[in-house]
Amino acid sequence: MNIPSLFNLSDSRTDSAGGVADSEAPSAPRVRTVPSAITPISPHDIVAGIHGQYSNSGRKDFRTQILRYLDGNSAATYTSFRRALAGCLQTLRTESTSSTVLVPSFCSSDYPKAIDGTGLSLRRYDVNPETLAADIDSLRSQSFDDVLAVITVNVLGYTSEMETIETLCDAQDVFLVEALGYGIGAEYRGRRLGAFGDCSVLNFQQGKPLPIGGGMVVSQHPKLTFDDAGRPAISPNIGTLSGYMLFSHPAMYGLYRNGGEKIATVVTGTERPSTHPESKEAVTYAPPFKTMSDFQGAVGCRVLHRLSAHRSERAQTAQWYTEQLAEHGLVTLLSPVADMNNHPYVRYPLLVDSQERRKQLYDRLAAAGIQSSILYDWPPIDADRYPGGAMLQDRLLTIPTHPYVSEADRSRVVECITQLDNGVTE
Repeated sequence: MNIPSLFNLSDSRTDSAGGVADSEAPSAPRVRTVPSAITPISPHDIVAGIHGQYSNSGRKDFRTQILRYLDGNSAATYTSFRRALAGCLQTLRTESTSSTVLVPSFCSSDYPKAIDGTGLSLRRYDVNPETLAADIDSLRSQSFDDVLAVITVNVLGYTSEMETIETLCDAQDVFLVEALGYGIGAEYRGRRLGAFGDCSVLNFQQGKPLPIGGGMVVSQHPKLTFDDAGRPAISPNIGTLSGYMLFSHPAMYGLYRNGGEKIATVVTGTERPSTHPESKEAVTYAPPFKTMSDFQGAVGCRVLHRLSAHRSERAQTAQWYTEQLAEHGLVTLLSPVADMNNHPYVRYPLLVDSQERRKQLYDRLAAAGIQSSILYDWPPIDADRYPGGAMLQDRLLTIPTHPYVSEADRSRVVECITQLDNGVTE
């Protein structure tokens, strides 16, 4: 079993084949091991999910709450983010004959796979490595002939200059799609992310703010309608979400990492657990896609109610990191674009001064019982065409901010960085 898969499959280090690679970091000497990204789920959430499943109300209630939260006019649920993105793009194609989709240079492999799976072409624009935002000059330099849509990706919840991108897309008469994997609840200039695009695509995979499995499309456009009607529902993922709940805690996660995989397999019912109710890899892009289960929807309603509280806890940890790491030469701290509010801080990003030292820090943190993460490291990004994305691919490392991170954990993170910065080898 691959250890990171239960908690951050989409953002784990990948091998050249696109699968998740085994970490080279030494085993943590402590039983307690801190996962890289967690949003807590409680036993009460699981019970509420089971009730929602048997009352046939959970998915509808969740859809209604998300629509109200994002002020959308229609929404549909899917069993993975890739399927949600594919469903979104297929609907856009009914309104346009264009076939090219613009995506950031630095983003998950979910985007090219879903775009290719729906028979569309992909072209990239660069990102700003200091803010994780879209590079506006790079986006403006694109030819918009045959462009169907621009997708903005809120990597780690960091947004872009959304009003500028919204104006650009309107002028070019192309659709704007906001990917809200990490960014749900964040705001730019007083408007919630998701309110700028023609539609937004939400990712409910493990480690995200709403880790119930699956995805959703929310439309803000009067001609783009999404619905669950007429599509079969997937079976409830009670086992996988129960495993996520149980093994999220650092003590249990440490057990999982140090030989408890068989226990996790018994709980989740699979050797490679994920919060998604079905594999995101084996995707048939021909509709109709299945919907999420009522179980997932009922759990999602409860976690959505706690979104603000979780964000507040993460922000406190992020602020502490900012204060403690501001003067370290080993790492550069990233800053969100101006006028962004309610940053979710699902993970805290660092730019390490070199790829080699990033690997050393990754290993040092793992030995201290702290799981960090390296994002989107395959395939290699062309540094000449996309210098911002290439820098992030080589040097970005994220450290945990979730509610299970203790003061002692935070101190160990800073100690690891300080030691490496000062040349301490042991």
